[in-house]
Amino acid sequence: MFALGRPSRTAVVTTYAVGVVALLLFLFPIFWMVLTSVKTTAQAFTSDPVLVFQPTLDNYREVLFERGFSKYIGNSLVIGVIATLLTLVLAVTVAYPLARYDLRGGRQITSWILSLRIIPPIVSVVPLYIIFSNLNLVDQYPALIIMYTFMNLPLAVWMLRGFFADIPRELEEAALVDGSSPVGGFFRIVLPLVVPGLVATGMLSLIFCWNEFLFANVLTAARAKTAPVGLTEYATPTGVLWTQIMAAGTVVVLPVMVVGVFIQGFLVRGLAAGAVKG
Repeated sequence: MFALGRPSRTAVVTTYAVGVVALLLFLFPIFWMVLTSVKTTAQAFTSDPVLVFQPTLDNYREVLFERGFSKYIGNSLVIGVIATLLTLVLAVTVAYPLARYDLRGGRQITSWILSLRIIPPIVSVVPLYIIFSNLNLVDQYPALIIMYTFMNLPLAVWMLRGFFADIPRELEEAALVDGSSPVGGFFRIVLPLVVPGLVATGMLSLIFCWNEFLFANVLTAARAKTAPVGLTEYATPTGVLWTQIMAAGTVVVLPVMVVGVFIQGFLVRGLAAGAVKG
């Protein structure tokens, strides 16, 4: 057996340097998008990049109030939140029995559920459009809510099964001894303990809903159009409205970044806990 010693100073410095460079590479496109969003068209298309200038919010005013992009943000928020809540409720009812009871073929069922997430969306988009069209649900909230719920359900079940499996059964048995019912023990003991897992799973589901483009582009027209689809309006036949599309892109990215910063503790703790058991 070889003992693992402390890493050398050179290794530590190299690791941090690589991490900083990687972080800058990932953040630079976002920085440039935000920077361009507060420029005028003339400043954005100079031959030499303009880094010192008088910022303007005209692009945001144009995007949010004159072109109606705020409506698309609202659509994405309503659809994403409802679909995420439905996903969590359904995933809990499936993941808990798979984690707690020795069901015949339980591991195979879990693998089969996760495999549903592998199906390319492009394969099913035409049949689903025909189905929703016959049900008069095209360009309606329920169409996207249903789609996003069942798109995120396999991953949510797989993740939550790991969270429930990490909770000792003795806690539930102790609650039963104290006179609690199985349902009461679940809501009083188990569910509070998997809150980090629920937050992590819900956050990932919400991000998937927020970013999804294919089904939103096919199943919506005007009333239920989401923010990713609304971005395409700035690519006109005569050219791309770069400063406005950068402002709209910033508005789309900002909510996810803000929410991620505030709940990153839950997210990291939840994902780490769910990775212990599968």
